[in-house]
Amino acid sequence: MCFSSTASFTAAVALVPLGLLAVRQAQRSGQQGRLPLALTPWLFALQQASEGVVWLGLDDPGGNGTTAPLTRAAALLFLFFACALWPAWMPWLALRFGNTLLAPWRRRLIRLLALLGLAFGLGLWLPLPLDSDRLQIVVVDGSIHYATTFLGSGVINHTLGSGLYALLVGLPLLLVPSGRLRLFGLLMLLAFTLAQLAYLHAFTSVWCYFAAVLSALTVWVVSEPPRPPLRSLLRPPPRTAGPPPP
Repeated sequence: MCFSSTASFTAAVALVPLGLLAVRQAQRSGQQGRLPLALTPWLFALQQASEGVVWLGLDDPGGNGTTAPLTRAAALLFLFFACALWPAWMPWLALRFGNTLLAPWRRRLIRLLALLGLAFGLGLWLPLPLDSDRLQIVVVDGSIHYATTFLGSGVINHTLGSGLYALLVGLPLLLVPSGRLRLFGLLMLLAFTLAQLAYLHAFTSVWCYFAAVLSALTVWVVSEPPRPPLRSLLRPPPRTAGPPPP
């Protein structure tokens, strides 16, 4: 499989109309809580476009490669999505999508994951724009490898960090009582695992590309018929009046 600026820009362009379709579908459903999920293809489109710019910088024989300001800015934008946004966005969209469907313990757990994802993501990304030595960009076997030095890199190994990341982006989607959203979350975790096993040398780039492609499914997910709120499911049925007294 080959990745390039063409692949990144093609994914970005294709996701724009799909995002529009998802937003319209969410609006027609009357479920405002589905809008964050419907907006996700547009976010992935912006991320893929930013990596397309990185590819252009790396492929320019007359440019400065990874030292070009535009290339580094595009790489930092791409990594903002990968490191900072997705670990917080996925729990938040699950919380909004679930809305009245979530049991209290599920809601509390997803809120905790959202806060953890926000702290975890910002801790990963914020040092990168502040210290240029923490980010190096190279092409390895046809894919971009973002060589990053995160805070705690010497304390938290790759396996533990990857496991926490997968937990933050995948588990919240599985906690929502929606068959389509759960399938979407499961496919995200499968794509994450595939990127880990087959493309570890360029995991961040490949995982985000797989996830961007999967975000096309949001059109299908947001069109799922709404389920009744949890409160109505727990409410006892109304008692029927008995026969009038003689």
